[in-house]
Amino acid sequence: MWYIHSMRRKNLTISFFLVATLFFFSANFSFAKADDLVITDDGGVILYVTNNVLADSTKSNVETKPTAPVSPPAPVKTVPIVPAHTESTIKINPPINNDQKIQVTVTTPAPLQQSGSVSPTKTLNPSSPSINKPPVPQATVVTKTVDQVVAKGAGGQTVFSIKSDKANQLTISQEEVKAKTSLPLQVDSLSHAISVPSSSEGSANPSRVSVLPKEAIQGVVNKGILESKNASNAQVTLTKDASGVNYTVDSVKSGKLFGVFSIKAPDEVQLSAQTGKIVPTPKTTILNFFGRFIK
Repeated sequence: MWYIHSMRRKNLTISFFLVATLFFFSANFSFAKADDLVITDDGGVILYVTNNVLADSTKSNVETKPTAPVSPPAPVKTVPIVPAHTESTIKINPPINNDQKIQVTVTTPAPLQQSGSVSPTKTLNPSSPSINKPPVPQATVVTKTVDQVVAKGAGGQTVFSIKSDKANQLTISQEEVKAKTSLPLQVDSLSHAISVPSSSEGSANPSRVSVLPKEAIQGVVNKGILESKNASNAQVTLTKDASGVNYTVDSVKSGKLFGVFSIKAPDEVQLSAQTGKIVPTPKTTILNFFGRFIK
């Protein structure tokens, strides 16, 4: 009996020690690493690596005076990917899992060869060793896994950002407006233009997204199709079909049916992301027809 009680006490002591150790490390050493690929206003591409403290649950019995707010830590590391004023393409693929990381491929075309006269040695000796021939410039391809891609304007403000909240989906954010898409995207570093690559590689040019999410919502409101009070709750999705690349804006229209019965009904409109014009569809036509009776 004494032996059994002794073993129980020993097991409890070991368990307590393990729990206390785990609590100590989780309370004082909780860190997260964030990688942002930033496209600057002058076309440069820079990787920002930031370490942020997530939690610190250490408490003290000594009363302290409140201190001024601490600004977020500055990036601990910057890695230049593409120099300024250099044309490059950043391709972003929707992730296959839910880790909220996206893989980007930065491609910088090979520089153009300068024209010049051919040396007499190469002209007179066609069979001379290849060492005399200038090397052929090659494109540079860099692949990174990051948290988000951010395009910056002239004043350093964010023009838009692209990240992932779940598998097989990307989110384009422009201020408070977000558009979800399952399409791959690419960004031109110099113009900051977003486009959707062709599904058949090399068969056609990418489809440019000339209208950003906030501009799409504002365009629908300006056309009187969506009420401004419902704009903040609208769901925006970027898709591609035979008509091109389009935004689908889903919202709820509330009012009185025939001016008598209170009702809430779904409302949907499709807007071209290339021209900003309304794209009529059978579904939107039906919803708009019944929506006329809701006032």
